[in-house]
Amino acid sequence: MPGSGRQVVRSTLLFGGLLARNFTCTTAMASGSSLGSSASGSLSAQSSQPQPHTGASPHWEALWSGGLAKGTRFDVAGVSLPLAAELSKRNHVPTTGMSALVPGSGRAYDAIALAEHGFTSITAVDLSPTACEAAREEIAQSTASKTTTCDSATAAGSNITVLRGDFFELEGQYDFIWDNTFLCALDPSARERWARQMKALLKPGGELLTCVFPIGEREGGPPFALTVPLVRSLLEPVGFQSTLVQDQLPLEQQHRRPGDPLESVRTRGTALVTWKLQQ
Repeated sequence: MPGSGRQVVRSTLLFGGLLARNFTCTTAMASGSSLGSSASGSLSAQSSQPQPHTGASPHWEALWSGGLAKGTRFDVAGVSLPLAAELSKRNHVPTTGMSALVPGSGRAYDAIALAEHGFTSITAVDLSPTACEAAREEIAQSTASKTTTCDSATAAGSNITVLRGDFFELEGQYDFIWDNTFLCALDPSARERWARQMKALLKPGGELLTCVFPIGEREGGPPFALTVPLVRSLLEPVGFQSTLVQDQLPLEQQHRRPGDPLESVRTRGTALVTWKLQQ
């Protein structure tokens, strides 16, 4: 194994928006590769007790604490297929020092992919404390795997911060936000608030990338059915404009779990839409 260095993955536990304690998880990696810069986001301290609302349901922690195995329910056991395809086609890190946010991040598969793509600071936010523990484990395993295969260069200079807390209480701004099945998991009554919060969190000139899923006839949720026009109706009134709409994705690039048949995406399709705030 190469000479030892340290990768530090900082994870901040927030309870009802109030900072409770900090965790630091370190794993050995190749010399010269480390995570050092702090995340650009934080959560506002408004209450010392959890405050469930339509956008912060205890339903998610119940699922995670019940034992959510990889590849089951909403866990896709790896980087999401639409994001993997997008990152292979386009460079979303034109300059150094860029930050990214992944709300509803689960096991942080996509946060890891964004670190490997070149983002310097990645913030993974999830309401569930059990999900955040699973994310820390996944990040540590990913780092160990890259060290073993001498492929640590992709993680060099990256910083993944796992925040346990409410997305709607998040403060700070980011160059890139990836919404992967987060909007469809929210109660529809929280959608307009979601749009306003996305505007508040995106830096001027930044990009919001939305995975519009599931597209198709569906009763109830979560996940609640979405369409590109529906998402447009939420984001345009607060100042976003779409810069790229990918609504004809190949079947193999659409969102699904590894065990789902390829044909399943015909009844719950996926579109990718890139948004920027109007100047």
